[in-house]
Amino acid sequence: MLIPYRVKNPVRRFPYATLGIIGVNVIVYAFTTKYFLVIRDDIADAYGFALGLSPIINFFIAIFLHADITHIIGNMLFLWVFGPPVEDRLGIARYLVLYFSTGFVGALLEALVDVALVGSLTPVIGASGCIMGVVGAYWFLFPWSTVCVFYWWWYYHGVWEVQAIWVIGFYILFDLVSGLFSGVTGASSGVASFAHVGGGIAGMLLCLAMKAKRDTEAVSEAKALQADIKELENLPLDALQVMMEEDPGNPDLIRAAITSAARLGRHEVIDEAMSKAGPEMIEKDPLLVGYYLVELRGNPSIYSSIHLLRLAGLLERYERPDWALIIYRTIADARPKDPESEAALYRWAHCAWEAYHDERTARDCLNELMRRFPDGEMATFARSLLQRIEGNK
Repeated sequence: MLIPYRVKNPVRRFPYATLGIIGVNVIVYAFTTKYFLVIRDDIADAYGFALGLSPIINFFIAIFLHADITHIIGNMLFLWVFGPPVEDRLGIARYLVLYFSTGFVGALLEALVDVALVGSLTPVIGASGCIMGVVGAYWFLFPWSTVCVFYWWWYYHGVWEVQAIWVIGFYILFDLVSGLFSGVTGASSGVASFAHVGGGIAGMLLCLAMKAKRDTEAVSEAKALQADIKELENLPLDALQVMMEEDPGNPDLIRAAITSAARLGRHEVIDEAMSKAGPEMIEKDPLLVGYYLVELRGNPSIYSSIHLLRLAGLLERYERPDWALIIYRTIADARPKDPESEAALYRWAHCAWEAYHDERTARDCLNELMRRFPDGEMATFARSLLQRIEGNK
């Protein structure tokens, strides 16, 4: 027996969909069972799903029903272990599509095999097909991820760490062999094994169709290290670099890499990371970009003048006018021929006056603006700001 209890695969977002599905299953179980132990016969008879015999609505009811306490505990454990990373990678909408569609494929395969091997259809209940769809998706997305399992074989028991490709492969192979044995011998195991197999295969194929990104073995090893160490800042720089190759726009990774690289004097790593993150990082984390350009004297050529203008505006909003002033000056002084230079001079003056009441700097910027752009779009605003400054003397 192999029971997974953890994957070393940290997620960035809280698993709302996974937790919601677990909650609905538990609530339904509480209202459809006797003493929270076993499903009521009338519920199982009325809402079990057999493709072609039951109304389609029964499918959406049956996947929230469970036969007994061990059935729901096992299913919810697998969902809690493997679901969050899949939800994190696919997003809530695609995750829910995968969950329900793979469950239906599992029910379809179970019905086809029942007819082929047994000659009749047996109504089934349970979320196993859906959950194996999530497990199959995990197998596709994170094949080299470390899975922690509890093993129990007669007198031998303990915990073991194994890569997902092997442990999930074992689960699917076991279901396949178990289903074939039951079908050939006629000895019912009470488990819809081919619903598991169908769901698992459908989960893999659906992720392939979605062109979902897969983790490499190197990334999985770095994530396993992160799961043990907890804090990104404590990871070795080479592990952070591997993770950034897969997720170059992750501000948390970049922050951790900057801390580590600065400590080691590896400034080229910082420049490379910010370059790969690109101007999109300005909207994600303007304070990070501001810190890179101002405090670390980073490479401003990564960003166009329009991007720098946007960054400076955001820095003002985030109450870092000191950084904003330096960015405005960079545009105005280093890129005087850029169209954004006019706006940068005005914003420089406005920020200097509003944040620091620095009359000299504001006046110099405004005079320079009117000298360079006497008929520019900002000339009228410059004169108005000069009048305000004069009026406050």
